[in-house]
Amino acid sequence: MDRHRAGDFGAAHALYESAERLSPDDPAIPHLRGVLLHQTGRGIEGLAAIDRAIAMAPLIAPYHFNRANVLIGLGRADAARAAAEHALALDPTLRPAAAFLLSEALARGAYEDARARAAAMIQAPDADAQAWLGYALAGHALGDAHAAIPAYRQALALAPGDTAAINGLGAALLDTGAAQAARALLESAGDRAWGPLQANLGNARRATGDLEGAILALRRAAELEPANAATQANLGAALSEAGRLGEAIAACRAALAADPAHAPARSNLAAALFDTGAVAQARAEWDALPDDPVAGSNALYARLFEPAIDGPTALAAARAWAARHCPAPTGVPAPRGTGGRLRVGFVSPDLRSHSVAWFLLPYLAARARDGIELFAYAELAAEDAVTARLKPGFDAWFETTGRSADEIARRIAQDRIDVLVDLAGHTAGNRLDVFARRPAAVQASWLGYPDPTGLATIDWRLTDALAEPEEGPAKGPEAPWRLADGIHCFALPPGAPEPVARLDRTEGVVFGSFNNWPKHSGPCLDLWAEILRAVPGSRLVLKSRAFADAAVRDGALARFERAGVAGTRLELRARLDDPRAHLAAYAGIDVALDPFPYNGVTTTCEALAMGVPVVTLAGVRPAGRMGVALLTRAGHPEWIARDRADYIRIAVALAGDAAGRDTLRMRLRSALLASPVGDAKRFAAALDGAFAAMTAAKTAG
Repeated sequence: MDRHRAGDFGAAHALYESAERLSPDDPAIPHLRGVLLHQTGRGIEGLAAIDRAIAMAPLIAPYHFNRANVLIGLGRADAARAAAEHALALDPTLRPAAAFLLSEALARGAYEDARARAAAMIQAPDADAQAWLGYALAGHALGDAHAAIPAYRQALALAPGDTAAINGLGAALLDTGAAQAARALLESAGDRAWGPLQANLGNARRATGDLEGAILALRRAAELEPANAATQANLGAALSEAGRLGEAIAACRAALAADPAHAPARSNLAAALFDTGAVAQARAEWDALPDDPVAGSNALYARLFEPAIDGPTALAAARAWAARHCPAPTGVPAPRGTGGRLRVGFVSPDLRSHSVAWFLLPYLAARARDGIELFAYAELAAEDAVTARLKPGFDAWFETTGRSADEIARRIAQDRIDVLVDLAGHTAGNRLDVFARRPAAVQASWLGYPDPTGLATIDWRLTDALAEPEEGPAKGPEAPWRLADGIHCFALPPGAPEPVARLDRTEGVVFGSFNNWPKHSGPCLDLWAEILRAVPGSRLVLKSRAFADAAVRDGALARFERAGVAGTRLELRARLDDPRAHLAAYAGIDVALDPFPYNGVTTTCEALAMGVPVVTLAGVRPAGRMGVALLTRAGHPEWIARDRADYIRIAVALAGDAAGRDTLRMRLRSALLASPVGDAKRFAAALDGAFAAMTAAKTAG
C-alpha cells in the first residue's frame, strides 16, 4: 500500500499479486489491486479484481463505491450509479458515495434528483462545500437562481476561492439582475483559464454595457472551449450589440457548426441578420424554432417590419404562438371592485434607458398619486440612471429577473393588482408568460408593441382612433381601448439642447432618418431615392447602430447607387449613446423622413422637439400609423402622405421652403410640448381614467 500511495504503481502491483497468492481469502488485496488497475488505465481487469473482493465480502460499502468509480471510467454510467447507491445503502454515512451520486446526477442533468441528494447532504452538521455547491447548481439549473445564491455563498464560505462556486454565484447574480455585483465577483477571480468563468464574465460585462470587455472575455472562453456552442452564441450576441454584425453572424454560425440544434445560437443568428436589415431571412431562422417561445415572439416582432404582411395574417400568427406557448388558464381572478385606491402593475424589461421609459416618465411625474397605486415588475439585467429616475414614480418595485412566471404571478396576486399592464408585447425580455397565468382580473397592453400579442388573457390594448380607426364594436380578447388624445406622452431628457437654425446654406437640403435600420424597408428606401433624385443637391443622413458594420454600410450605399443615387449623397452614421449628442445631431437635418411599414415614434417626437418637420406615409396596420397619430396631435396633419406620390410632394415642398423651415425650427418644440403629445397632466388623467374604467367594466360583467 505504501508503494501504491507513493505512485510507484508497477512495484505496488507486483506486491499485490504476491500478497494475493499468499492470502487468497483476504478481500482487501483484490480490492486494492482493482483500484490500482483502474488508476493505470486497465479498468476491465480492475473491475474483475474488485468483483472478486465483493464476492468474498459483499457487505463492505467502500468496495461497491470503488466499483462505481471503475464503472464510470468504463462509460457504464447506469451500472456505476447502481453500485454507488448500493454502497450508500450499506453505509449511509459514506460521504464519498453520496458525493459521487450528486455529481453523477448533475452530469446527466437529473437536477431534481441532484437537489434531493444535496438537500440530504447539507442537513449533516459537517456538510462540506461540495454539498452546498451541488445544492446551488441543481436549484439554479431548475430555474431558482434567487434560492441558489445563499447556497453558493455557503459553498464559498467553506471553500474560499473555489472557481466553480465563484462562477455559479456570478451566474446566479447575473440571472437575478445583479449584473454589477456579478461582474465584480467574476473579475475578482482573476484571470483563471476556465471557459465557463470567462463566459459568465463576458455575459456580465455585456449586461453592464461594457461590450468590448464582454467580447474579449467571450473570445477567451471560446478559445478555451472551442466546441462550446453557448459561448459562441453569446459572443455573437455581444458582437451584434456592438454593431459588429458580420463578426456576430460568423460567431453564431460557428456555434451552429458545433451544435446544429443549439436554439439560442440560431436565435442570435436571426437577431444579427435582422439588424443588418435582412428581416425576412431573420424571421425564417426564428420560424425554424417552433418550440422556442422567445424565437417565436421575435418572429412576430419581425412581421411588423415586412410590408407584405397584413394585419389578419399577423394576428393569426400571434394567436397560433399564444396557443402553443401561453395556453389560457382555467380560472379568472375576481375583480377587487372599485373601492379604495386602484392598484395598477406595470410589467416591463425596459425600465431603463429605452424608448418605453421616455414615454413612461411624463406619466409617472404627472399622475395623481392619491387615486392609484403603481407597482413595477421589472425584468432588468442591470439598472441604470434612467431606472433611478423611474423608481420614485412607483409605490412598489419588484425585481422579476430570474424568477419563474408562476412565482411572479403569485407575487402579483398577493399584491392584489387590479389592472396588470404589459409594456413589452413581443419585444426582447417580455414576460407574456406571466400574463398567460392571469394573475389579475384586468390585463392590458400599452406602449411597447403596436399590435396584438395573441394572448386570450389580455383584455384590452390601449390605442387610439388615429392609429386604429373604428371598424365596429370591439369584441374578444385584446380589444382596442381607444384614448381620445393618443397613447404617447413625450418629454425631453434633462439637459436636452435647444434647436438651432441651419447656418450653412451651401450644401443643399439634408433629409434624415435616425430610426433603426430594419425599419427601412425596400419600398421605403426606393421612395427615398426618388426624393433625392427629385431634389438636386440634396443629401440623406441615416443614423443607426447597424452602421458600425462596414458591410451594412456598403450594402446600403450599393442599394441607393442601384436606384440612381450616388453614394456620396448619403452619410451613414453609427449610433450615439449620449442622448444629448443624439438630439444635437438634428441640427444638421432639414427634413426628417419617417420609415414604413413600421413608423418611428421616439424619433418622430425627437425630430419635432428639435424643430425638424417629419414626413410620414399613412399605413394600414397600427405600426404604420404612428406617424399619423403623432403628427395629427402635434398640429401638422399636412405632413401626412396618402400615398407614395403624396409623400414625395410633401418632402419636395418642405425641401424648397427654407424660410418656412427656419420658422419651424424655432417653433416646433413649444408647439409639440403644448399639444396633447406633450401635455403630461392631461395624458395622465386620461390613462388613469382608462384603468378605472377597465376595472369598472370588468366588475360590471
